[in-house]
Amino acid sequence: MHILITGGTGFIGRQLCALLLARKYEISVLSRDMHHAKAILPFQVNCIQDISDIKHISSIDAIINLAGHPIANTPWFSKTKQAIIESRVHLTQNLVKIFQDLNPKPRIFISGSAIGYYGMCADEKLTEEAPAGTGFAADLCKEWELAALTAQEQDIRTCCVRTGLVLGKSGGILKRMRLPYLLGLGGKMGTGHQWMSWIHMQDYLNILLFCLENTCIQGAVNATAPNPVTNLDFSRNYAHILKRPAFMTMPGWLLKLLLGQMAEELLLAGQRVIPQKLMDLHFSFEYPQIDLALQQIER
Repeated sequence: MHILITGGTGFIGRQLCALLLARKYEISVLSRDMHHAKAILPFQVNCIQDISDIKHISSIDAIINLAGHPIANTPWFSKTKQAIIESRVHLTQNLVKIFQDLNPKPRIFISGSAIGYYGMCADEKLTEEAPAGTGFAADLCKEWELAALTAQEQDIRTCCVRTGLVLGKSGGILKRMRLPYLLGLGGKMGTGHQWMSWIHMQDYLNILLFCLENTCIQGAVNATAPNPVTNLDFSRNYAHILKRPAFMTMPGWLLKLLLGQMAEELLLAGQRVIPQKLMDLHFSFEYPQIDLALQQIER
C-alpha cells in the first residue's frame, strides 16, 4: 500500500512514518520544506513539496492528513487564527479537489480533527454522537471535518480523527510540562476540575493503523483513551511519577490575561471524551490509564 502523509515532519508524523515503513508500506510526504523533510525523515520516504505534485504520484492507496499550524503555541490573534484555518481547512479542501484528478482514487482518507469539536463542556460524557459546540476551536473542527467528508462523494472511505492530548516523550504537551514539574513548579490550571482527554502516542498511532486497515470504520473517531482525567488528577499523577511536588496553581484569570481565548477554550474548559466507536469495535488500548501511560513515557 502506498500512503501519502501531510504533516509527516511533525511530532506525530515522524513516528507514523517510522511505524508504517516498519510494516512495509510505501510512504510519500507532502512538506513545504523539502530540505528539512529529507533531513529528518528516513531515506525511504519520498518527499514532495507542492500539492499539485500529488497528481504525478502513481497509485496512492491512502492519504493521512495531519498537517496544521500549531494551535496552542501563541494567543489566537486574528493572523494566528487565519494561519490555523488555512493550514487545516483550506489544505483539506485542496486535497479533496486533487482526488478528482487521481486514477485510481485513494481508497481511504484519514483526516485530522480534534476534540475541540465539542466546544467548552462540563462533566458530560462526549461520544462521537455528541453535537458540535461553540467557539473558535469548535467552529474550526466543524469546517475541517466538513471539508474532509466531501471525499465521500467520490466514494472514498473517510475518517475524521478527533484527537485528544497526545502524550509522548519527544514532543507535545509533556515536552512543555516536564521542566516546570522537574523544578517543583507543577500543578493544576485554574480550578483543576476541567477534564483532560488524553491518548498515549503508541495508542494514537495504533488508532491511525486501525482506521487505515479496517473498512468497517468511517466518519468521526474519538482518538482518546477510555479514561479521561481531571487536570488536578493529571497533575498529581505526573508529579508523583517524576517524584516532585505539585503544589503550584496557575490561576485561571492569569491564563486568560496571558493567552486570552486560547486559554479559555484549550486549557480551562476541557472535554470528557469517550472513544465509543473504537470501544464498540473492540480496539485494544495499550495504555488505558493515565498512570500507566505516564510511567511508560518517563521511565
